[in-house]
Amino acid sequence: MPLAIMIWLHRTIGTWHKDVDAFIALTEFQKNKIIEGGLPSEKIFVKPHFYPNPPQPVPWEGRDPKIIFIGRLSKEKGIHVLIKAWRRWGSGAPLLDIIGDGPDRSFLEKEVNRSDTTEKITFYGQLSFQETQKRLLSSRLLILPSLCVEGFPMVIREAFSLGVPVVASRLEPLPCIVNDRVNGRLFTPGDPEDLYQVVKELWTEQKRVSGMADAARSEFKEKYTAEKNHDRLMEIYDLALMTRKREISEHG
Repeated sequence: MPLAIMIWLHRTIGTWHKDVDAFIALTEFQKNKIIEGGLPSEKIFVKPHFYPNPPQPVPWEGRDPKIIFIGRLSKEKGIHVLIKAWRRWGSGAPLLDIIGDGPDRSFLEKEVNRSDTTEKITFYGQLSFQETQKRLLSSRLLILPSLCVEGFPMVIREAFSLGVPVVASRLEPLPCIVNDRVNGRLFTPGDPEDLYQVVKELWTEQKRVSGMADAARSEFKEKYTAEKNHDRLMEIYDLALMTRKREISEHG
């Protein structure tokens, strides 16, 4: 109730239109949602997360032939969809590391143990950031099978920084971040068959995935370094100052 009252009050007195010079959104999808909420489009700027000083990517030939999932083990993250896709794949599936914990871990482990993928899927639980990065660094694909709208999953910028392509749900804002068939692939949210088909196709074309890895690293350098983020932030500040000066000159 206090939050609702606060929103109503500031909408009523026009705080966000009159007293804020710039809003920062993480993605174009988020920007459009903010505009739909009534904020002025000319004051909304996109600036994603950045990743300072990441490790250098491991050469493709030196990576383990495995795929990785990093996230909370709960339904909204789509982990059930991922497990079903691997069960569909069967004993021919590649190795899959699952890093993270959550309310569904016990159930998922039992499901895996009852299938012929028990030797293919390893649950590591919650690991330190450094250990998680180490395992991501040596992987060939990251899978994000989300079933809910995300903000900006930081694991994507980490994967890109390490040259790891991303397979993600075709669910906003992920298509704003993952460029389908360039630095990763998109699949139908909640559809284990589509996920299976997409990943299996990629896994049989390692040269193509290696090219996606290079594209992912290039995407990181172009958008997600500390230097690029600083430049974008300074640009937003300059635009906000110009807006404020113009309003002062117009209204005195």
